[in-house]
This record gives sequence, C-alpha cells and structure tokens, in this order.
Amino acid sequence: MAQRAKVSSADENLKKQDLEKAKADIDAALQNEKTKNDAKTWLVNGKILEAMGTKQKSAALALEAYTSFKKALEIDPKMKEAILEMSGPMFNVYATIANAGYGFLNEQKWDSSVVDFKHAFEIADYYNSKNLGTTIPTDTALTFYTGYAANMANKKDDALTFLKKAADLQFKGEPALYVVLGQLYEEKGDQANWLKTIEQGKALFPKDKRFNDMEMAFYSKTGKTNELLSMLEKKMADNPNDEAAILDYAIRVDNLANPRDEKGNDAPKPANYEELIGKAEGAYKKVLTLNASDATANFQLGALYFNKAVVFNKQLNDLDSKQQTSSKAKELQGKVEGLMNQALPFFEKADASFTAKASSLDASDKQTYESCLYALQKIYAIKNQTAKVEEVKKKLDALK
Repeated sequence: MAQRAKVSSADENLKKQDLEKAKADIDAALQNEKTKNDAKTWLVNGKILEAMGTKQKSAALALEAYTSFKKALEIDPKMKEAILEMSGPMFNVYATIANAGYGFLNEQKWDSSVVDFKHAFEIADYYNSKNLGTTIPTDTALTFYTGYAANMANKKDDALTFLKKAADLQFKGEPALYVVLGQLYEEKGDQANWLKTIEQGKALFPKDKRFNDMEMAFYSKTGKTNELLSMLEKKMADNPNDEAAILDYAIRVDNLANPRDEKGNDAPKPANYEELIGKAEGAYKKVLTLNASDATANFQLGALYFNKAVVFNKQLNDLDSKQQTSSKAKELQGKVEGLMNQALPFFEKADASFTAKASSLDASDKQTYESCLYALQKIYAIKNQTAKVEEVKKKLDALK
C-alpha cells in the first residue's frame, strides 16, 4: 500500500509541477517488487519524464518517456488511463524530439537530425497504431526535412523514402523537395519517376526555372529532345494565343541553343544553333505580339541578342594585336554594336514592366529583373551613358 501511495504521490506532485519530488516518488515505486511491474507506475513515470523533457527541451528525456509509455502498454494494452492521460504527453514527446531534429538541421548536423526525426516518426507510428482515441497527424514538412537531412547525410535510401512520401502528400512548402527527389531518381536510373517528379514540381512551382532546366536535361540525357520539342510545338499549334505556352517553348529552345554544363558555364553550341536561335527569336516575338509589355519575353529577347553579341565580342577579343585593325575586326565590332542596339529597347521595356510591379515581384521575377538591370548597366557603360549607368545602379541596390 505504501508503494502504491508513492505512485499516487508522484502523480499528485506532477500535477503541482513539483517534478523533483514526483521523480523521487516514482523512482522509489519502480524499485519496489510490488509496483515495478504495474502499468500505472510506468504511465506516471512516462508523464513525469515527458514533463521534464518538455521543460528542458531534452530529446533524451523525451525518449525515456516514450520507452516508459511503451512499457505501460506492454503490461496492460487496454489500460483505461492510457486513453485518458497519454494523448497530450505522447504528442509532447513527439514534438520535443522533432524540434531537437530541427535544431540539428539548422546546425547542419545532418546525421543527428535524421536520428531525431526518425525517432519522431517512430513515436507517431507507434501511438497511432494503438487506437487510443486520438492520433498524431502526419506532418508533411517534417517528412520533407527528414528526407532532406538524410540526403545531406548521404543516406540515400532514407532520403528517397521520406522525400517520396512528402511528394505523395503534395508538400508545397519547398520546391527543393522535387529538385532533390528528381536527382535521386536520376541517380537510380528510374526515368518514369524522374520525369514524374519534374512535372510535379513544375506544376506546383511554375515560375521556378529549375524545373524547366531539369526537364530539358531529362530529355537531353535520355535522347528525347526532339520528342519534347515536337510536343511543345503541337501544344502551340493547338493553342496559338496561349502566351505562356509560347514563352515556355521559346525559353526551352533558347536554352538548347545556349547550353550550360553542370557548373553553369557555357557549353559548346549545338550544330543546329542558328536553327534553334531562330525558332526562339520567332517565338519571343510571337509572345510580344500577344502582349507587348510581357516583362519576361522582353528580357529574354533582349538577352538573345545580347548573348549573340557576347559571342562575336569573344571572337573580337581573341584576335591578335595585328588583327585588331583588320576588316574582320571592324566587321565583328559592327555586329557587336548592332546586336547591343537591338537588345537595348527590349531590356528597357522589361525594366519598365518590372518597375511597374516592383512591389509584387516573386523570387523568380526578381532574379530575371536583376539580370535585366545588369545587362542594361553593361550596355549603357559601353555607350558611355554615365547617368543611365548610375540610375540602373540605384535600381539594383534597391532590388537587393
């Protein structure tokens, strides 16, 4: 009776938040033959450890609490007190351990983060399997970050498991989910899921340029680039006034004409460069006939001419000192200046459009606008238009 009174006393001291006395009482009960195998003793011990763990933000104490709750249910799977008293404490245990995982995530301690996150999922799965009247809901963000941390820790199997689950739950908090998951499927050679993940990411984050790049890489690496272009051209033919579809096609063909390696550096131009760049130019112009103020189309068309100018400028710079005054040099210089002049009005229109909606630009638009301003700054500098260079610099500073 005295030892059972210790369990009751521990529970009462817990209610009073006198955790030190509560733990001393329950430890005494756990050491006594009469009460150490009693489900109620382990339940109260779990509640006390949970309270201590929550207060101290200690994952170790929270795990001890979880072990104690499990022991209580092993002794008496149908104990009435569990239904009434375990729900809140078990959720707190889960939350404390998950939060510890987030702490390690912020410190980039990937392995420790994965350990805590997986413990949190174990706790949720265990509690939910006991049918105690409530459940711990699935946290899609936690699912994603577990996979993300696992990938950073080079635990590829765990990463794939959790990231796939997060994608199945249509987690919309981080486009990185679909970027990393796509890369994992690519590494496994799973073409069907690789493409499916890219398409899912593109649908959820239509302005994130990475998914267009990933899609182009998929079709290129699988030898299906022509298949993609045919599909996009059919889509345009079926929807001749679909501004977004035409712009999407133009950007893709432009990227094919100006490929980059995995580090983002310029790669050699394809043999059909002129054909591709002509298709891109025509599509950009088509967009602008539909919407003359489209900021992205104006920027992209300006960039197309600007990039061609850069190619000729490189050829000019590669000439030796004797050739710098030759007719070839003059021809190249003329092409550079002509293309810069051709690009300028489109950059200026893009600048005006972006400026008009400066307060509502998303991250992707800001990145495009920044590129536009850098190009304008360079052209104005070449033209010795100092005042305009300073004006653009102020806009760049404000954007940053």
